[in-house]
Formats: sequence, C-alpha cells, structure tokens
Amino acid sequence: MSFIDRVYSVSDITFYIENLFLGDPKLTDVTVAGEVIDCKSRNGHLFFSLRDDYATIGCILFGGAYMGVSIMDGQMVQVTGDVRVYALRGQYRLLCKRLKLLPSRGTMFLKLKETYERLSKLGLFSKPKKSLPKFPSKIGVITSRNSAAFQDILRTISERFPFVKVVLYHTAVQGEEAKRELMKALLDANSDELDVVIIARGGGATEDLWLFNDEEVVMVVHSMRHPVITGVGHQIDTVLVDLVADVAAHTPTAAAQYAVPDIREIVEKVRHSLKLSFVNLMTTWNNANERSKELLKEARRNSIDLLQRFEMRLKSKFGELKSLLEDRIDSLERNLELLRIKLDLLNPMNELNRGYVIVEKNGVKVRSKNELNENDILLLRFHDGSVRVIVDEDRRIDERT
Repeated sequence: MSFIDRVYSVSDITFYIENLFLGDPKLTDVTVAGEVIDCKSRNGHLFFSLRDDYATIGCILFGGAYMGVSIMDGQMVQVTGDVRVYALRGQYRLLCKRLKLLPSRGTMFLKLKETYERLSKLGLFSKPKKSLPKFPSKIGVITSRNSAAFQDILRTISERFPFVKVVLYHTAVQGEEAKRELMKALLDANSDELDVVIIARGGGATEDLWLFNDEEVVMVVHSMRHPVITGVGHQIDTVLVDLVADVAAHTPTAAAQYAVPDIREIVEKVRHSLKLSFVNLMTTWNNANERSKELLKEARRNSIDLLQRFEMRLKSKFGELKSLLEDRIDSLERNLELLRIKLDLLNPMNELNRGYVIVEKNGVKVRSKNELNENDILLLRFHDGSVRVIVDEDRRIDERT
C-alpha cells in the first residue's frame, strides 16, 4: 500500500502536529502581546485569549489565580510561554509561564468605551424602562432558528406558559450577514403587534457577541415600541443592547422566564389564595357564630333585666293604683256613711219610733187637718203597724171658732 492510499487516524495527525510544535524552537519561550478577551477563572487556573486586529490565540495560565494574577477583558498584556497542541480538542494554545500587564488598552475595549460614551451622551442608557405584561399572548423571538438558544426559549415557554404564541424572526447571530439580518428582524418585529420581544443568542467568545455592541443595532433596540428582553451570552457576558433593553437576562432561558409567568406558580398561588380565603371565611363564620352567641346571651340577659325592671315598675304602679283605689274607696265609704246618716235623718220610720204617726188618705199623706172631712177613711201608720180609722166629726169648725 502506497503512502497516498494510507488512512490515518485522528490521533496520528494530531500527534504529528504536536511533535512539529515540540520540535520548533520558535514556539518555546515565546513572548506575545495582545488584548485580553474571554477571560475566565476555573479551578484556580486562568483561561483567556489574546487578540489583535487580525488573529486570536487561546491562552492558559495554570495556577494564575493562586499567584494573585488578576486580568480582565480589554486589558493589554504580555505573556511568555510555550505554544502547544491540546490533542483532546485538536487546538493549539499558549501555555503561559509569566504574565505582565501593559499600560495601554486594547482596541476592542477602546472601541466599546467610545461607543458607550457616545450613546450615553445621547441619553440611550437613561430612558425609562417599559414594564413587562403579566400575561402575554404573543411573543416575538429574534434569534437563529437553528440555535440552541431558540430551542431553550421554546422549551421554557412551553413548560411555564404554553398558552402564548411565539413568533420567530430569524437572523444570523454572527458572520458577515449577521448585522443586516439582525437589523431587518428588529424592524419586522417592531412593525408587528406583539406583547414583548426577546433578543437571544447563546454564549460565545467576545468577538462572537460583538454584534450586540454595534452602535446601529443598539439604537434600533432602543427605539423598539414593545418591551424588550435580552438574553445574550452567558451570565458573565454584558453587551450594550443589555443597557437599552427593558430587562437584561443572563441567558436565553432566563429571558424566556422573564417573558412569561409560570402556570404552576399561578395555580399554586390560586390554590393558596383559595385556601386562605376559605380559612378566612371559616374564621369569620366562627367569629360571627361566637359573636351571635354572645349577643344572644346578652340579649337574654338584657331581656331578663328588662322584664325584671318592667315587673318592678308594674308592681310599683300596681301599688300606686292600689293605694289610689283604697283612698278612693275610703272616700266613697265616707261619702256613703254621710249619705246614710242623711237618709236616716230623712227616714220617716225614725219619727215613728219616737211616737209619731203617719196619716194617709187614699195612699196620700195628710199634711193638714184641712185635708180631712167627716167620714174619711184614714190609714194610721205606727212604727209597729198600721190601723184604719174613720173621721167622725169635723173639728175644723171648732178650731175656727
């Protein structure tokens, strides 16, 4: 088999390249200066990249955090180390032995600072934030249709609030056409009737996220009439569109969480509210029941007191009436006694008892002898009976003579 016909394994090629690096003295103890980007600390080691206007190289400083080395994106540094191949990923990187900070700033940092200051003077970063709708019905998502960020947003919204409609405005998020497509997606979303707009992109290197620091992009996002949520990069990434957005989320998933409520939390809140309402209702009912019992007891006590007072007053009035009636009866009895005495005085029987006689003629009392004639029959009434007599002579003549 000829050399051309041989099939090599990935390891064969990688180890061959690694040996080339190890055998090249120009790649050992080499000193490189550049702008720090994508700086991260992991397990005490510093991982970062150095860039200039034309290229980028990955770097690692083992134990850098323990050495007290502190660097950040945008700084200019000078490092010395060995360029080696990382066989596991088929990448080359600079294994740093020494690191020195340079007084100047990198071009990316200076460009970002210049853009920030210019937009800040225009007041873009001080505009009032629009509030997010509590229950949106239509959400626009500006990202790549093939991105993991879009799938994360769809999954999150489906789990939290599946009643909302999601409209995708596809755009590349890096590359030569990315800015043009992103600007078009922003303008399209701004012309549609939406409740909220999510601008999303997964994590990446600083250069990959640089599109979202572009001045024109930032100004279009600032002019959006809908509330805007950004979810660009990872938690540690911050771009200028975050500063003009109404809500800046750390990740696309977090942006989706801001955009919609969690139906499970809503159900739980409703359940808790109903439970609390029921408890309050039962408490109110029990309090009202206890109060009604107290009022009933109080009413009974008041009724008894009222009846007792009424009985006492009735007895008092009855005593007064009785006393009045007794006085009246005594007065009547005295008046009757006086009438009796007067009647006794007028009773002719009393005169008869004293020896007087009542003379009647034809049932009429005789008051004068001149009323009598001879042979008249008279009735003489005594106190113990009556007798009849006849007038045998007329004495009136004698009395006249």
